[in-house]
Amino acid sequence: MSRLEQGFLAAGIAGLVLCALGVSLDAKAMLGAWLAAAIFALSFPLGALTILMVHGLTGGRWGEAVRQPLRIMIAMLPLALILLLPVLMRLDLVIPWAGADSAMLPEKVREKLAYLNVPFFLLRFAVCAAIWLVLAWMMVGPTAEDSAKTGKGRKYVFGLILHALAVSVFAIDWMLSLEPEFTSTIYALCEAAAEVVGAFALAVLVLAARRAVEVLPGGEEDVALSEDLANMQFGLVLIWIYLAFMQWIVVWGGDLPDEIHWYIVRATGGWQYLLWLLVALQAAVFASSLSRQLKRSHDGLIWLAGIVLAGHLADVFWRIRPPLFAGGPFGFWHDIAAWTCVGGLWLAVFLFLLRRPNTIVWWKREAAHG
Repeated sequence: MSRLEQGFLAAGIAGLVLCALGVSLDAKAMLGAWLAAAIFALSFPLGALTILMVHGLTGGRWGEAVRQPLRIMIAMLPLALILLLPVLMRLDLVIPWAGADSAMLPEKVREKLAYLNVPFFLLRFAVCAAIWLVLAWMMVGPTAEDSAKTGKGRKYVFGLILHALAVSVFAIDWMLSLEPEFTSTIYALCEAAAEVVGAFALAVLVLAARRAVEVLPGGEEDVALSEDLANMQFGLVLIWIYLAFMQWIVVWGGDLPDEIHWYIVRATGGWQYLLWLLVALQAAVFASSLSRQLKRSHDGLIWLAGIVLAGHLADVFWRIRPPLFAGGPFGFWHDIAAWTCVGGLWLAVFLFLLRRPNTIVWWKREAAHG
């Protein structure tokens, strides 16, 4: 392992020790912090799956450029799913309806208990995980690169349908049900868009860190590959912003009490500053993406992708953490421990696979024969 990989691994282990201490002191607070970090880690392989399956149907030089880092993200799926296991073992501490007396729950929540019950929750998660693992198996192999060229891209249609259903169920179970009174028919789309934005931004960062993409040809004459990637990223960010804004405007226009409360929780108690930061980052991406000179610059591409990735992190933290947080400013040490552990372990494995891409193909080949 390189020194960088060793450093991230050491940070992950140190974070794990802190998390163990946090569980011993306040398991509920620690698992609440852990959930946000684990969902953030899972967003990258899920977003990468969406991007590669879409590219399998459409083709394009942009997808060929970011294929390798996206495949590495997909290979991280098993680790990301494992990171959710601590929460699964103590759902009653994180999800309000899991350990509560049904008679004490609001009437609106009791009406949903045919769906919101622990055995059904675990079954749905197992099905979603199985779907994703099968899709990941399909996407990381060398044959995935040739599927579109050989006319076998139809399988991506069915893959995208299954993936969309799995992401919808996951978003409802692990995010919306944290506040079961809240209802949104567009939330799963918002989550899927955020996953795609985060995965694509990370892929662009990795690609730009290894190659001078601004000198490579794009899809059209006199267009650099960096410009194509920046334009694609800008389009994905616009979709993400549009969906999030539509959810807000429907809640505001409908004057829905339970739905408004979801926003109040995230716009008070100091969380409004994180919201302002998120809006500022999105505005910076919007303004910067209008400059062709910036998009044709190596540093400009890294700048844009970095801002988008920071916005994705802020978005996940803003959506997941507020209803689970209780403890004042000092309570954030749980988040520091969780994100250090998850981030350190995830980056150590990601860099290890990134430096040794053939490991994924070898593992798949050995598993198929063994």
